[in-house]
Parts: sequence; structure tokens; C-alpha cells
Amino acid sequence: MFIKISTKNNILKLTTMPVLLLASFLSILFSFQLSTSTYAATYLNLSISKANIDFQFNQVENAASAFKEDFAVMQYDTDNIAGFTTYVSSIDEDTNLNHVDSSVTQKIASIASPSNASSFNPKNWGYLVNESIYSGTFRPISKASQPEQALNLSYGGVSKFFLHFGVKTGSDLPAGTYSKKLLITAITNHAPTTATLKVGADFVSTIGSLNGLSGIKEFKHSVTAPAAGVSTKIASIPSSEMPVYLWYDTASKTVFWWSDADTVYANEDSSSMFEGLGDVEKIDLNGINTSRVKNMSGMFFSAKNLYKEINLANFDTSNVEDMSRMFGTYGMKTMENLVPIDFSRFNTSKVKNMEGMFLNSFLPSLDIKNFDTSNVKNMARMFDGLKNVRNLDLSDWNVKKVNNIQTIFTRSNNLQSLNLSGWQMDSVTSMYSMFSGLTNLTSLNLTGFTTKNVTNMKMMFGDVRKLADLDLSSFDTSKVTTMSYMFGNMESLNNINLSSFNTSNVTDMSGLFMMGNIMNPQISRLDLSNFDTSNVTNMNRMFYGLSNLTELKIQSFNTKKVKNMSAMFARSFMNSANGILDISSFDTRNVTEMSNMFIFSKLKTIYTSPSFVTTAITVPLLSPNNPFMNNTNLVGGNGTHYVHPNNSGQYAHIDAPGNPGYFTQKP
Repeated sequence: MFIKISTKNNILKLTTMPVLLLASFLSILFSFQLSTSTYAATYLNLSISKANIDFQFNQVENAASAFKEDFAVMQYDTDNIAGFTTYVSSIDEDTNLNHVDSSVTQKIASIASPSNASSFNPKNWGYLVNESIYSGTFRPISKASQPEQALNLSYGGVSKFFLHFGVKTGSDLPAGTYSKKLLITAITNHAPTTATLKVGADFVSTIGSLNGLSGIKEFKHSVTAPAAGVSTKIASIPSSEMPVYLWYDTASKTVFWWSDADTVYANEDSSSMFEGLGDVEKIDLNGINTSRVKNMSGMFFSAKNLYKEINLANFDTSNVEDMSRMFGTYGMKTMENLVPIDFSRFNTSKVKNMEGMFLNSFLPSLDIKNFDTSNVKNMARMFDGLKNVRNLDLSDWNVKKVNNIQTIFTRSNNLQSLNLSGWQMDSVTSMYSMFSGLTNLTSLNLTGFTTKNVTNMKMMFGDVRKLADLDLSSFDTSKVTTMSYMFGNMESLNNINLSSFNTSNVTDMSGLFMMGNIMNPQISRLDLSNFDTSNVTNMNRMFYGLSNLTELKIQSFNTKKVKNMSAMFARSFMNSANGILDISSFDTRNVTEMSNMFIFSKLKTIYTSPSFVTTAITVPLLSPNNPFMNNTNLVGGNGTHYVHPNNSGQYAHIDAPGNPGYFTQKP
């Protein structure tokens, strides 16, 4: 741009010559010799609305040091999504408007600092670039060596901006023409480039196809491109803006990845991305942006062996919906000194599926109390088979939407302390085997744990062998239909709170407190007087093996619908020489199976009523289906002592003269 001011007959004139535009394109293009993709450069076109801007000052204006301004419209067209930046400067180091006659020393100087029009001093000029026709604060003219950023547009398209000039004359300014060339430079902004990795299953397959692959110790980002001659594989999708390359370094047994893209995104489907790689010592995901990932199912699942360390320091899980089997393993090899994973930055607010997330994990600890589980629906097997975790605090997790929680903690046999306080499981219908196999658990906090829609509690606490106290006072069991083996093999259980239990819909109580092959179970007293058994049909092995039992309150039991009582009290009351069992409320008219019902118990007295009959028995109560065996302390109400081999069902009635039996009429 050429600016001149001329005076003739006491008139000042500022004239602009055609604008000089220099559009510089700053698109970084790295052309890798193995790449078959090409990337188009962006364009930027600029034009000016008029070639001349004239400022004419008459004698009066000149004498008054008047201020005038005008503008030109700059049209632009660019496909660069990041826009462009405009710079304005003098063509050289001189920022003054100089008289064309070099002998004239008077100048129109650039303003020294940003100024409004009213703040201009006489014989000053300045410029302004904005997106409006309205002027504001004018800027000083910059030297060529220090061009000033005048306007930064962060978007592309077709539009315009305005180039304003302001000049203030002076009363002592000699007549003539004052001029200056300006340089306007427009540079396209850097548009960040991206790359997108292959879907998880294809990504791990690409790793497996690397030349020379023989065991992997580490997976990580390379800060430099692969050296010439290195065999690489493309690990990005075909539509990726920039490619991503993988290669294997045999010396360090490291799989490297590299891309010239500014951001490398993991695929939306990153399921199984590193599944089954073997004895990898470290997986480092620094440099991979996971913000777009929705599926991380099986992402680090180890099929054979384990991963010693997984670095997730910058992991973004804000859009992930599926984390099933993410850190699970079927590996049998225990790698020493596994490094705990830092889950403190995990955002799980959108996750719906956590099934088997830590299945069979060898991690030494889990600190995941911060997990947002408000949208999770599936937690089945989530912590099934934890090998090393001893303490797990999941208190106050929001699990209201969870509808599948079966075997969530099963077989985590080193777990000692578990806190589930505040769990409101309003959508869960089955808690089958939920805690079964926690053989070393000694502390279980279920305060506020709700179960109002649960129908299946089969084996819920089965084989929880070291837990002495169990408070289930928050349980709502009004919809439960099966409690089969619910407390089976809880050999250390001594105190259990079942006061809130509503069992009116339960049909199966088989093995409810069964102690199979347990030598010394701790339960000595059980009060089940609040149990409603009016719909129960199966009581098979219900109290089997409670050898230390001395008191059992079941006088309120309604057994009119029960069909199976086989081994119901077998091997119970074994250490009670004068033990008493009151089943006088039992009505057995529909019972079809009583085999082994009282075998090996050391009870002395069994109270019944005439309603205890064997008329519906379908299998003869003879050996090997005898209800009695080795009941050496048992005496009927009329003095009939148990004598081997009188074990058959013909003695399963109230003892009476001429009709010997092993039962006693309740007084």
C-alpha cells in the first residue's frame, strides 16, 4: 500500500495507491517416503474494495489541525478452518509519512501508542483493523522488522474485514505530498492435523504382524520418525488425515508408534486393542488421545499372561460406554511386582457396561471409590476372581440403574474387607452367587444395602468361610423366591441379623444354612421365628451340617406346601447330648422325600404333632433312604430308644404304646 498526502492551494491530500498484498501459506507438510497419501494445501485469497483513499484538508481544517479517517474493505476467501492472521507494518524501518521533497524535514509521525481519534496530536497518523465499519482505538505503525499482529481470525470461509486509517494535520505543515508504503501480510493459521487409529481388534492384529516380532517388553510413542529402512506398518484407518506407523525394535523388544499429526486419536471402537499380547512389561499410552473412544471392552485383556504396568496418566474416558473385560485376564502366570493402575482420572459417567472389568485380575490393589457408576447397568463378574486385592471400598457407589450383578465378587478369595454401604440396588432382580467364594472375607459392610426387587438370592454368601458377623437388617426380601444355599458353608458365622426378612414368597430354601464337609461350624443358635414358609416347597438340606447347633427356633414354620425335606437336619445338633428340636408345627402331608432327614444328629427329643405324616412319600423310607441313622441319643416320648438298625421311616411318628416311634408329642 502506498500512502501520500499532497497540498496544493492550501489543500492537503492523502492518496493511497494499490494495496500490496502478500499471502504466505504456513501449512506444515511432512512427506514420509513410505506414505501413499497426499494432503492438499489450503488457500487464502485477499482483495481490496478501492485503490485509493484520499484525505483532503482545506485551509480552515489545516489551520485547526483537523482529524479525518476513512477505510477500505478487505475481502477474503480461505478454506483453512483455523483462519488466518493479518500483520501491518511499514515497508521499512521508517514509520513516518514523509514529504516527497526530501528537503522538507516536516513529517507526519506515527502515533506512539494506541489512541482514540480525540487523542491524536497534530501531525500524527495511525491505523486500525477490525471486522466493523466503526473505528475504535488506532494503533501505531510498526517497523518492517517488527510487524504487528493486526487481526487474527480463527475460522475460515468467505467474508471481510476493514482497514481504517486516521490522520491529523498540523497548522505548520508545509504544503505538498506526504507518502508511505505499507506492507500488509496475511498468513494462514496452523490447522492442527489429526490421525485416527484402527479399530482395536485390527490394531492388535497389526502389532502381531510386525516384522521380527519376538516377545514385547514395551509399547510406547517414539518422538522421532522411524529411521530409513525400518519396516513399518500403518496403524491408522484409511480415512485418517495423517498416517500412524508401527514398528518393532528387536534390541529393546519395543513396539513403537509415531505420527506427524498434532493429535492421534484412539478409535471410537478400541475394544481388544492390546488383548493377548503376552508378557508385556509396560503399555504407555502417552500421546494417544482417547477422548473419542466409546468402546474399551477387553482393551487390556490378557488371554495368557499379564501386563506388569499400564500407564494411563492422560487417559480420557469421558465418552466411554463399555468397559467390560477391560482389565480382565485368563492368565495363569503371576508376574511379580505388578504396578497398581492409577484410576484417579477415570471419568466413568457414561459407562453402561462394566461386566468382568477386573475379571481374574492380579492387580495388587484397586482404588476406584471415585468411579461414577450412575449409568452402569451391567456389573456381572466385575470383580470375579480377584487374585491379590485385600481391601475394596466401593461405598456410596450409585448403582440404581444396575440390573445385572450376578457373581460380581465370586472367587475373590484374598479379599478380606469389602464396603458396599449405601448401595441401593433398585433394578437388580438376581444376586445369585454375589459373594460366593470370598473365603477370606472377614469384614462386609452392607449398611443401607437395598434389595427390594431381588427374586434370586441363591448361593449369595456361599463359601464366605471367615465372616463371623452378618447384618442384613437393610434387606427387603419380599420378592425373593429362592434362597437356596444362601448361607452355605459360612463356617465362621456366629451372629446373623435376619430381622427384616420377609420370606412369604420364597419357594426354595434348600441348603439355606448347609455346612457341607465343615468340621466345626460356629452357629449354635438360630432364631427363624419371623420366617414365613407358607410357600416353600423345598427344604432339602436346609440345616445340614450345623453340628454345633444347640437351639433352633422354627416353631412357626408352615410346611404345608413342602415336598422335599431330605437331609434337612442331617449332621446337625451333633454336639448336643440332650438337644431338643421342636418341629411340632410341621405338616408333612405333601412331603414326598424325607430320606436322611435326621441322620447323625445327637438330638434327644424331637417334638412333633399328628400332622407329621409320611403318607405322601414316593420313595420307601427304607435303606438307603432311611430318615434315621446313628441317632444314638434319640428317645421317643414313650421311651423308645433309637436302636440300629431301626432306621426306617416306620419310626417317623410320635412314640406310643404298641406303636414305637422316635418322636415326642409336644406338651
